[in-house]
Amino acid sequence: MSAAAPALTVRRLRKSFGTVVAVDEVSLDAAAGEFLSLLGPSGCGKSTLLRMIAGLVEPDGGQVVLAGEDITRLAVHRRNLGLVFQSYALFPHMTVFENVAFGLRRRSVPAAELGPRVERMLELVRLGPLGARHPRELSGGQQQRVALARALVTEPRVLLLDEPLSNLDALLRDEMRVELKRLQERLRITMIFVTHDQAEALILSDRVVVMEAGRVEQIGTPEEVYRRPATAFVARFLGRANFLAGTVAESGASGAVVALDGGGLSVVAGPRTKQVLGQ
Repeated sequence: MSAAAPALTVRRLRKSFGTVVAVDEVSLDAAAGEFLSLLGPSGCGKSTLLRMIAGLVEPDGGQVVLAGEDITRLAVHRRNLGLVFQSYALFPHMTVFENVAFGLRRRSVPAAELGPRVERMLELVRLGPLGARHPRELSGGQQQRVALARALVTEPRVLLLDEPLSNLDALLRDEMRVELKRLQERLRITMIFVTHDQAEALILSDRVVVMEAGRVEQIGTPEEVYRRPATAFVARFLGRANFLAGTVAESGASGAVVALDGGGLSVVAGPRTKQVLGQ
């Protein structure tokens, strides 16, 4: 991450629905131009967190700070954030061009500027010849590109994506991962991406926020969270191969000897070093 001020900061954000705590004192930063993924199982609070950042859900406490400005209580349309949902949420009666132009019209962008901006964005997402079509005439991947173009054309400070690839088949999902990363690197925009797919998060992200039960379990690069999980949940969620069952056979000030179940090996673990010894 850059030493500069973060593009987005979340400070001790929390939200409950009745007796259920959905987001529990979550804090994180997203750097300018960073691809940050919120990763966790269904019900862990990642989508609720994203919706609080977007302004779609009112938090019970905490702050959302965008480029140094507290936007916690700011209306959705005044936050300068882009939103892409799992369902795409395209207007079926509008053409591709009009869908992408929608946000610009709401901002009263002059027609002389609006047209070229929409055309440039359609070219960027490789939909230049399809502006006159309606969403029903597009494939799932093309509809997703329209949703991305509509969110990006207003030049948001941060783009928020809530499971945007989960409705696509495996081949299209792989293609859109490449497309999404290409767009992010070309535009140098900060993206916050919600997913329950471990591979997706590890492939796309600069950093990953692993969540469980409304809390942050670990924040780190894909390599850090995979190779050096901070909690048992992170290790288990990112790969069962991380776990070896065993019993502490000896312990002392210098470390412990753990006998692995099944025999054959013991692990001598000290405060700073680890060794694997044959028995």
